[in-house]
Amino acid sequence: MEANSTLHKKIFAVIVLLMLGAFMAPVSAASPANNNDIHFNKIVVVPSGPDMNFTVYYSSSFFTKLFSIIFGSQVIQPSIQNMFANFTNVTIVSIDANNGVANVVAKDQSVMSDNGWYIYDGTGNFTAYVDVLQVYTSDGNVLTINNTNTLPVISNYMPS
Repeated sequence: MEANSTLHKKIFAVIVLLMLGAFMAPVSAASPANNNDIHFNKIVVVPSGPDMNFTVYYSSSFFTKLFSIIFGSQVIQPSIQNMFANFTNVTIVSIDANNGVANVVAKDQSVMSDNGWYIYDGTGNFTAYVDVLQVYTSDGNVLTINNTNTLPVISNYMPS
């Protein structure tokens, strides 16, 4: 009888350890310190007055993708938030973990000049390099920069 009780305790202990591992693995898989699990392929920047809209295209490791399917986009969220750590007023609007796309808004990044143009001075850096950075300007041009972690000086005009 006592051997049966010891076996039940061992089984219970194994189950508890497995459950703890299942809950801790997604957190460690996409933690900001573990940036090898998230690769930033492309970021598209669309200035909108003082704000900037970012569309982030990323790929993730097999386990990070698996955990995001099981546990949801909150597995990816810390890595994306960390990418914008040097910017202020950042909000993650949405994360599509199935397609590797996130929408991010950074409010009040630019200041208005005397002639009505919003100027972003290029002081914010991403915390990781992105393969392709595309900046859409208000005049319809697209500035493409490869392998960078720096957002360039941007000016855009907002008609009143």
